[in-house]
Parts: sequence; C-alpha cells; structure tokens
Amino acid sequence: MCPRKPNLEPQGRARQIGAGDPAALLRQVAQQDPAALRALYELTSPRLLGVIRRIVPNEADSCDVLQDVYIRVWHSARQYSGAGSAWGWLIVMARHLAMDRRKQCQRRHEVPLPELDALWAESSSDDGVWAHSIQQCLERLRGEPRNAILLSYVYGYSHGELALHLGRPLGTVKAWLRRSLTELKLCLES
Repeated sequence: MCPRKPNLEPQGRARQIGAGDPAALLRQVAQQDPAALRALYELTSPRLLGVIRRIVPNEADSCDVLQDVYIRVWHSARQYSGAGSAWGWLIVMARHLAMDRRKQCQRRHEVPLPELDALWAESSSDDGVWAHSIQQCLERLRGEPRNAILLSYVYGYSHGELALHLGRPLGTVKAWLRRSLTELKLCLES
C-alpha cells in the first residue's frame, strides 16, 4: 500500500473543503491550497491507484506513479476547465502517467500480458472500476475486439503490442479498436 501523505493542514480544514466533490477540490488546488490537495488525495487516491495498478502492477512503481499524479495535479489544476468530469480528468492523467511508467519498465525488462480470460473475469466482477452500464456495453462486444479494448484501455497496451500479442496485423487491431469504441459510444448514449 502506498504511504499516506503527511498532514499539510489541520484535518478539520481538509474535511471542510469540497466535501467529497473532486471538481470543487480541483478549483481549490488551482489556487494552491494544500489542504484541498490533501482532501483530493484522500478522496481519489484509492480509485486512481486501482487504475494505475492495472497498468503498472509493481507496487513500488504504481505508488511512484500515484505520487506523480498528485504532483502534476498541484502544478496543472488550473488546466481543469470544469467542463468535463473531474474524475475523468484525474483518471486520464493517471492512465497516461501509468502508461509512460510501463513503457519505461518494459525497456528494462519484459512485462507479460495478462491472460485474456482472467482479464475478462476480473473486469466483470470489479464493480468499483466498471460502471454497470459500461459493463453491459462491453458484454455486447465479442472475442478479440473486446479483448483488444480491455488490454488497450484498461491495461494500457499500445496498438503495436496488441498486434504482436494477438497475432493480427496492426491495421486489423486499429480497426477493431475504432469500431469497438464507436459501438461502446452508441451503446452508452442509448
């Protein structure tokens, strides 16, 4: 488990700020409020760590990525416009930083791809990460296109890695991903 961050402000103040609303906390962090960063960390770190660990399974590396996320949040919270989901903004940031770390780790040693059947079973049972509607839409996808989506967007594998692992041409993998994302979008909009 990643170490808890030191208390930057009295606990009472950290609890008052934003009261569970990441968007409000991000606005406070944009004004360089350390108590808001603490409250944001307490609210969001478990979920972000889950996203990161799917991509970077090594505990030490995933904790480093989590720390990098909050350093980046501190320096770039002003870039959050409030137009979209604060959770989405944080998850995208965590995912990108985790993918960067994973690429660094792969240069040092080979990271095996997870077994696809186990991956689907895990994603089906993890209610904390997979919303019910997304799960239903994913179930509509079948076979290799579904596996490609899961490996790419949950575990952060590149198109080239997918093509190599699945033994398919790069163009085929890209087409699966494009069509599957379109299907998912249409399903979620209905």
